Amino acid sequence: MKYHAGIWLMSLLLEVAGAHATQLPVDSISLYFSEVREATKQHADLWDKDIYGPLLIVDPETRQVYANVADKAGILKPEEGVFSGILPVEITIANTDTPWNGVHWAMVKLPLPLQKHDRVDLMTHELFHVAQSSLGFEFLRDENVHLDDKEGRIFLRLEIAALREALQARRLPQAEEHLRNALIFRKYRHLLFRGAETSENSLELMEGLATYTGQMMSGRDKWEWRNYLITRITAFEELPSYVRSFAYETVPVYGFFLYQKDNYWNKKIDTETDITVFFSDSFGMDMRIILLSYVKQLAEEYNGRVIAEEERKREISHRARLDLYREKFLESPHLEIRLGEINLSFDFQNVIPLDEDEGIVYPSIQISDQWGILTVEGGGALLRSDWRWVIVSEPLEIMGDKVTGEGWEIKLNQGYFIEKTATGDYLLSRKK
Repeated sequence: MKYHAGIWLMSLLLEVAGAHATQLPVDSISLYFSEVREATKQHADLWDKDIYGPLLIVDPETRQVYANVADKAGILKPEEGVFSGILPVEITIANTDTPWNGVHWAMVKLPLPLQKHDRVDLMTHELFHVAQSSLGFEFLRDENVHLDDKEGRIFLRLEIAALREALQARRLPQAEEHLRNALIFRKYRHLLFRGAETSENSLELMEGLATYTGQMMSGRDKWEWRNYLITRITAFEELPSYVRSFAYETVPVYGFFLYQKDNYWNKKIDTETDITVFFSDSFGMDMRIILLSYVKQLAEEYNGRVIAEEERKREISHRARLDLYREKFLESPHLEIRLGEINLSFDFQNVIPLDEDEGIVYPSIQISDQWGILTVEGGGALLRSDWRWVIVSEPLEIMGDKVTGEGWEIKLNQGYFIEKTATGDYLLSRKK
């Protein structure tokens, strides 16, 4: 089962030319490939490996794809050192890594960022995911649903606030004090939510290290990097969901300061590392018992009362929204789809957990499976916790192989149809 966090946070922070992807000359594509090849070679000592590998650059409107190597099936045709063709509709387009035609690719969408630093950052992030198994990293999928809870969001925002102060500090000792405070908020959050340290650790190792790798290979100097981190972490608080997005910001900031102490701190990390313990040891945080009274006092230094009040107000409206989603996907007539070996992409900045046994709502998502392709744009879909079922609202129109509902559409493959069940709900079934 393959899943993609398909819209990277960088998209919020970069200005791109035009609203639409346009066909590029081959020499521009070749330039992009050469920029990345030079960057990974220059920074091969970061992981003791040159992570340059198969790359796909895709126009999401036309599905025109450009590659730096041939595919095993020979679909991509060579043209002036670049391989090009049309990406099949069953392959979701996202900034991600994906297997296709016998090759494990890093994929990025057009238009690419205008600035070279940002282009290289994006592509080397995805190349890390292609290389991660060979680097010894195997990650599990864990959901951080506690980061949609009021208390979880408060203590994450306090950690983020302390990290921002560390980046803005004039002297390293001051910065490290803010880093230790950030870790206090983190550890208190872990005390509040059982298993939080494990699920957060999994995402930080997977996406945090990939983001750090991209930033290290981008070519930014120290001060450009620091300013870039400040911009990102300031924008982070405005995201609608922290559940899958926090790791893209936390690890790079801790990594920025660790790099000043040890250029290759990342080589001491492996799949078994507890990264919170690693950060705590690195910045000299003592292991004293963390008391609520002290945490509340410390929060005052980071605008804690304002953060708490903002989250109190959000919780009221958020609970009402969750009730609407439960009615839409669980109580009202709806369509249930059994999942097999799926390929999907979604906006990881906007995921909405219901209860743990109910699943997660994705306002926008694309899923391809043996039955066809589901595209959800704003209407939402509920992916059950076991990832075996996805639920969308009641179908409004069924026209041959095209099924549409409120904010969603399915393109059915031959041999599949929609049937209404005795309960009044709908089921996607296979013809016998």
